[in-house]
Amino acid sequence: MSSTCHSCGAPVDDQSGRCRKCGGATTRRWIIGGAPAARGAAPPPVDITLPCLVPEARYPVAEVWTHGQLYLTDLGMYFLAESDGPWSPEKLSTVGAHPPGQPAKVGEASYFLPLNKIEKIQHSRLTSHAIFTSNGKKPLRLSADGWRLLDAFASRVGIPSSS
Repeated sequence: MSSTCHSCGAPVDDQSGRCRKCGGATTRRWIIGGAPAARGAAPPPVDITLPCLVPEARYPVAEVWTHGQLYLTDLGMYFLAESDGPWSPEKLSTVGAHPPGQPAKVGEASYFLPLNKIEKIQHSRLTSHAIFTSNGKKPLRLSADGWRLLDAFASRVGIPSSS
């Protein structure tokens, strides 16, 4: 189906929606069955239960990026490196043997960050992907599902989060 340009009357290509002569754009007012959803549509909020594992996390430890997972609890976040694992449920039950209000090392490349040290969580292509603490910024890379889990965690424990 071809249409005409509203400005100059030249034929408009149905694929691009632009006039080849003047470059004017046309607005398509019909609905195409099976069209993809709008990009800005927000996914439904995630409901999490704590403790919760967030897979495929990347974060720096001593100037080197490490791959692992986040373990979210009522007291804070554990950054669990794959090199310190495997992280079985039995091993995860033993990681809480430290003071809950202070950061703690739980492995060579794994550590605990308590809630009282986290100021905000930020993930945006225009600013940064990081957790801001009282000691500075901790860069973090997660999948889209991981960021949704982390946002749900932040809203549950009262940490500001911006995406």
